[in-house]
Amino acid sequence: MLPFPSPAALARRLAIRENRLYDLLNRFDNYVEELVITNPLKPDKVRKVISTRPPLRDVQRKFYRWVLLPNLARSQHSHGGVPGRSIRTNALAHVGQNFVYTTDVSDFFPSIHYERVRAMFVRLGCAESVAALCTRLCTYNARLEQGLVTSPILADQMMTSVDQQIGKACQELDLIYTRYVDDISISGPFNFERSGIPGLVRRILRCNGFKAKEEKEQFGSFSDGTTVTKLRILGNRLDVQGSYITELERQLRDHAHLGDGKWRFTGPYYTQDQLWGRVEYVCWVNPKRRGQLYGLLNKIKWDKVREEAAKRKFVARTRGSCKLLQNESRTTGV
Repeated sequence: MLPFPSPAALARRLAIRENRLYDLLNRFDNYVEELVITNPLKPDKVRKVISTRPPLRDVQRKFYRWVLLPNLARSQHSHGGVPGRSIRTNALAHVGQNFVYTTDVSDFFPSIHYERVRAMFVRLGCAESVAALCTRLCTYNARLEQGLVTSPILADQMMTSVDQQIGKACQELDLIYTRYVDDISISGPFNFERSGIPGLVRRILRCNGFKAKEEKEQFGSFSDGTTVTKLRILGNRLDVQGSYITELERQLRDHAHLGDGKWRFTGPYYTQDQLWGRVEYVCWVNPKRRGQLYGLLNKIKWDKVREEAAKRKFVARTRGSCKLLQNESRTTGV
């Protein structure tokens, strides 16, 4: 619960003067950047996010850390943005099951508009004026937006009723239900494709103001490689998708070739930190891959790689920083 009787009480909790808080909110747009993020491996897939700058960002972070995080109860089924939980704990909950059904919530953050957020703050115990203030602090374009630090935990609260209803139905059927942000997973002993479970999930989402992304629905068995939040379940352990491992090993060998001065470089070019992060991610999911992947990583002569990357113009330096050029025609070295 968030028992703030007045805007002044909220401002004191955020360690900011009340008039300064109103001033920041009245000039909200001055502190916002709208970004389009692309994936060089999937150039047709773009994500639109927003980013806020100080001092507004500092106040939003305080609101998340000092107000929302310590005071909002989290669903037992939720694994996204919950301390101590992750995509790994989300997948581990399904170990021992045979079949799985997964789906996404369509337009998850944008579908949660200003009035729904304001009503939620009222239900959490805020006075009307405080609820309006909190909502202004946590929304942009009159809705939750991807990129705001407060969006995941507030969206998670909006799914509480969904979790309760799906969780109760799954408990009665001896099924396992988890959710990672907007990714819903249900596992059990039978194939879900012709069961009534997908229809039930769609109805529950619809009754709570959401919609299932039916084109993203997935049915299958873990033995066939069907994943939960892109993780495979192999017996009693987890692993990343086979295609991810294959591609990562190719990238590691590719950069080793670059460090040896060979023209046989397919690309795209990645920095040492980027490849290290990919290896660490796989080893976090499945520690048994550590020896294999670090063996490949340690063969890369990074001084030579950086030298070759600069020579072949894979990297352009601007104001002392590196800008990666992900154009495939350049990364081939042809």
